[in-house]
Amino acid sequence: MTFCTALIVGAALQTAAAGDVEAGKRTADKHCAVCHGPEGMGGAPEVPHLAGQHADYMSTALQQYKDGRRVSDFMVAMTVAVSTLSGEEMSNVAAYYASLTPFTQVAAQAAKSDAPPEEEDPFAAVKAMTEACAGCHGEDGNSDQPGSPGLAGQHAEYMVDALNAYKTGSRKHDMMQAFVEPFSTAEIQEIAFYYAVMKPLRAETPMVGDSFAGRAPAAACAVCHGEDGNVEDPKTPRLAGLDSEYLAAAIVAYQDGARDHDVMRDVVAALDKTDIANMSAFYAAKAPKALPVLKPLTTKEWAEKCNRCHGPGGNSTDPRFPILAGQSQAYLIKTLKHYHGGERGDPMMFAMSFAMNEADILKLAAYYARGAAQ
Repeated sequence: MTFCTALIVGAALQTAAAGDVEAGKRTADKHCAVCHGPEGMGGAPEVPHLAGQHADYMSTALQQYKDGRRVSDFMVAMTVAVSTLSGEEMSNVAAYYASLTPFTQVAAQAAKSDAPPEEEDPFAAVKAMTEACAGCHGEDGNSDQPGSPGLAGQHAEYMVDALNAYKTGSRKHDMMQAFVEPFSTAEIQEIAFYYAVMKPLRAETPMVGDSFAGRAPAAACAVCHGEDGNVEDPKTPRLAGLDSEYLAAAIVAYQDGARDHDVMRDVVAALDKTDIANMSAFYAAKAPKALPVLKPLTTKEWAEKCNRCHGPGGNSTDPRFPILAGQSQAYLIKTLKHYHGGERGDPMMFAMSFAMNEADILKLAAYYARGAAQ
């Protein structure tokens, strides 16, 4: 029997592809139920729910498994399951599962999944780690304290090197060493990335010299630090907009060996106090440029991107794209990781998931899984 069935889930309309539901049930009971359950609700955590999923989407997926174009942890089982099925049988199976009560369960729960996840700060953990930095460097890395450098918009690689130098004592500063010493390598990298993302502002602290007169002594620095102190080399610090008192102190530290850097020591060796003050003022007066570093997205922002194809809250009404609301959380995590790693071939999903880290994947999967009845 060939027919078209419609299911209302909240405001969403799902349309089943042509297929014989009764015949599909017989085939599904024989080949699919052992993993996906008698009613299309996956028995194991990483097995997807099929009840109420779009028939067109399932038909396409089954054909991809049969052709070897779709890979999963259950590839052998899926290949065996579909190897003897004809195109008509796969359409029937898809129609059968589409006809079942959807795993989104009820309209009230579907509506609940439409609500975006609560906003969270992707830098919450880093802000807690850097709370003690705010007094000198500002909450967002823009310092208003004379003698303290702004960290916002500073290259992450340079920041990692600098923090490690404080940690090992090769850059001498007792307070900084005590602060950095407890941090792991991963935590130092997180701190550096956090400050690199922040928008830098020019320090509004008093100048220690004449910025116009500082142009001449600064000429020797342009090859490494850029003509205006905005440098592209990630290993070299940005000087533009930094506090002039801090810059002057850093130059003196290179001169007397407190900061160990052969090139810098040679470049600044002949500078007198006036040159140092003027050059520091020259860079301090320049406008710092933000780095082309993207801030991590919140779960809400990721969901907004995903919902463009999968519908509000993952309640897809487009038969080309699977329903996500109420799907198995473990399955969503596994699938996103496969897209992220390129194991599951889909250029659009690879591009979408490539920028996700593990925390993004876990939070996004939890958000969509909450669409099911609790």
